[in-house]
Amino acid sequence: MYAIIRTGNKQYRVEKGDRIAVDRLPHQVGDQVNLEVLLLGDGDNYTVGADAAKASVVAQVLDERKGKKVISFDYRNKHRRRTTHGHRQIETHLEIKDILVNSNQ
Repeated sequence: MYAIIRTGNKQYRVEKGDRIAVDRLPHQVGDQVNLEVLLLGDGDNYTVGADAAKASVVAQVLDERKGKKVISFDYRNKHRRRTTHGHRQIETHLEIKDILVNSNQ
């Protein structure tokens, strides 16, 4: 069974036991987090919409660290202007513990 979840305005396909890096969450290391479910899938069976919203994905916060560096280069022709900027986004690393499905579906 897998689920499509949304966090940080991005969507991720997760299964039990997966480890994912998401945008920074306001939780401490070791906390349990419930994530919003958009779709549940099991083989050829899919659950979408209000029925999928009844389900929840439980994840545990593993750690928080910086991601890969993104380089931005700005160049203005004929003005001798060149600037390079680097940025490292802080990410929260999660481990998916369980996908809970409401039995009233």
